[in-house]
Amino acid sequence: MARKPRRYDSTDLDALRVQLDRPVTERTCPVCGHLGLRDYHREKLGRSTPSMINYLWCGACHAYSSSFTDAGRDTVDRDPLQEAYGDRAVELMRDPQALLTVLDGYWKDGRLPQAMVRRR
Repeated sequence: MARKPRRYDSTDLDALRVQLDRPVTERTCPVCGHLGLRDYHREKLGRSTPSMINYLWCGACHAYSSSFTDAGRDTVDRDPLQEAYGDRAVELMRDPQALLTVLDGYWKDGRLPQAMVRRR
C-alpha cells in the first residue's frame, strides 16, 4: 500500500538538526521513530551557480524534506533518476508520492545512496 508523503514541519526539522552529526542511515524519523533515513541529491542545472536539490525522507512513513543548497565544487557520482527518466525527471519530482516510491526502489536495489565527488 502506498504511503501518503508529508513534509517535515518545523518541529520535525528541529529534531533532525540535532542529528546532523550522524550518517543519514543512523538518523531517526521524528514522525514515526523509524531508524534509518534516506537521501537523494540532484544537481540543479540552469542556475547561475552550481546547486543541489536535496531530498531527505523516511522509507517507513514517507515524511520528507527538500531543499536547495550551494553545491560549490561538489556533485554526485551518479544520478539514477536522471539516468532512468532524463528530462521527465522534473515532472516526477512534482509528485512526492511517485518520486519517493521510485527513490525507495533505488535504495532497495542499491543504486542509492549516492557519493559526493569534487567537480573538476
